[in-house]
Amino acid sequence: MQLLSVVVCLLACAVQEGLCGGWLPRPPAPVTTKISPKPTLAPIPTTTTTTTTTTTTTKSKLVPTTTSSTTSSTTSTTTTTTTTTTTTTTTAAKPNPTSNSGSCRNPTIRREWNQLSATEKNGYIAAVKQITNRPRSNQYADPTRMSADDFSYTHAQNAHWAHANAEFLVFHRAMLRRYEQALESAGWKGGLVYLDEGAVPTSWQTLDLFSSSYFGSMGSRGSCLPNGQFGRQSGYTVLGSDGTQKCITRCGSGNLWSAQLVARSSLAKATTYDEFRGDDTSNFHGSGHIVMGGQCDMGNSLWSPRDPLFYLHHAYVDKLYWKWQQLCPNYVTDYQGFLSPGVNPNSVLLGNSQPVSATQPLDSWVGLTAADVFDTNNDFLCYTYSKSSGDVDYAAARCKNGAQPNTNPWNTATKKRRAAVPGATPKKNEAAVVGSFDFHKAANNATQVTVTCGKKISTYSLPTGCEAHKIFCSHISLMPIGSSGKGVRTKASTATCPMVLRPACDKVTVYTRPSHLKPPVAGSSNQYPTFLTDEQIEDRGMDQCSIRASDVKVMQLVDEMNAGIA
Repeated sequence: MQLLSVVVCLLACAVQEGLCGGWLPRPPAPVTTKISPKPTLAPIPTTTTTTTTTTTTTKSKLVPTTTSSTTSSTTSTTTTTTTTTTTTTTTAAKPNPTSNSGSCRNPTIRREWNQLSATEKNGYIAAVKQITNRPRSNQYADPTRMSADDFSYTHAQNAHWAHANAEFLVFHRAMLRRYEQALESAGWKGGLVYLDEGAVPTSWQTLDLFSSSYFGSMGSRGSCLPNGQFGRQSGYTVLGSDGTQKCITRCGSGNLWSAQLVARSSLAKATTYDEFRGDDTSNFHGSGHIVMGGQCDMGNSLWSPRDPLFYLHHAYVDKLYWKWQQLCPNYVTDYQGFLSPGVNPNSVLLGNSQPVSATQPLDSWVGLTAADVFDTNNDFLCYTYSKSSGDVDYAAARCKNGAQPNTNPWNTATKKRRAAVPGATPKKNEAAVVGSFDFHKAANNATQVTVTCGKKISTYSLPTGCEAHKIFCSHISLMPIGSSGKGVRTKASTATCPMVLRPACDKVTVYTRPSHLKPPVAGSSNQYPTFLTDEQIEDRGMDQCSIRASDVKVMQLVDEMNAGIA
């Protein structure tokens, strides 16, 4: 028996799990269809009416930056415009940021799906199809060459790092911007599109988005999307976990979080980045994946970008992050928490839980740091969001300087231009809990891990073919034996090696409704969002105790809102 002594960092938010998106379900197997190679998709036509021929060459430097050196590569794109000629316009990506100078003069306005015309909706989908039809570039610095498959692959590859730690919001913001640049290079100039989920929590399936004209309706688990421009009959396929092209699946149902619930539970109460990121196991982020994706692609934490709906959902999540940042000046750069909390017994390099740093490079996105994506008004991001029906009124906590928070960032009378964005202020980290773990063999020769944290002792039996990836006081995460710390999980490995093992739940919290409150009635503006079932919690390796405790808080908040006292 070998005893290794470690320090397991156990923040309060880590105790409750899901530091920033800790929903890590066991991926369902994508459905395979015999469609290879990818079908040829027509480029987006752009008809011009000029009477002369103009040639414009645009050069853009793509500068991946590290702490020790800087390298750059220059790409050149030529666009030719002639009379009554149909052309495809390709625009080089904006350079990686070298500063947050705030010289963004004409920000892109990211609009809600229902704010687009029918022509624009089809144009957006055509751009998505065009970048999906590109071969994988296997690089993440130049989005003008990236395929949709590149985005799906790197998201799956970095699942342990892009979720359940401080990188969650900034990683996905960088991902969205790169995807937006890829769409721009395919001719789409309308910016990313979001779905205002809070405005349609119970009626989302009735939107034209989910019709056969656009994204397609819900299907069933194990079956290709039945209709729409990404459905089976369209020939649309994307990279699957086994490296082959597969159709997409979507089988969601249930209620999303209402705009009022999001505002009162997150926007109104959070005063730090950590608090806003919060326990995402079952809030508006995780719920959006599960409700709209079910046990299909959107409900898969690794490969959810296979479904183009992923980007409308995450643009909505990013809009909420953007709205929170606008509340107080210091919120823009507020950034704290831990990366990769826990102990990795297999690698010294990954063994320590480290406080987050705004200047630390983001996983996947070459040359980008968290600081590069804080301010959407900088040169690299340069975007804002439209106002939509889900932007409801609410009262937020006052800013640190005592000023009233700006809950309406579209009100020019209250919107103040930031002369300079201050640097992020480190947050004092809470005390670590000293713990230890021990590997040993059970009577049946299975490998067991005993974790001791204070007075709490938990013993786990590792499934055959699995090894401990990270060890926490509250749980351990697993990887297939022989996988690197960032290895991609395949269909075969996931079937026998779950992502997380947790101790048995001690006591599940049950909601006891206060006598002065009543449950939502049919037709009321606020309904309970759909909660995970016990089976889904087990399948995703989640902590049932913390999930149900979170559900109870949400149910009481909804009841209070309906009673007019929240």
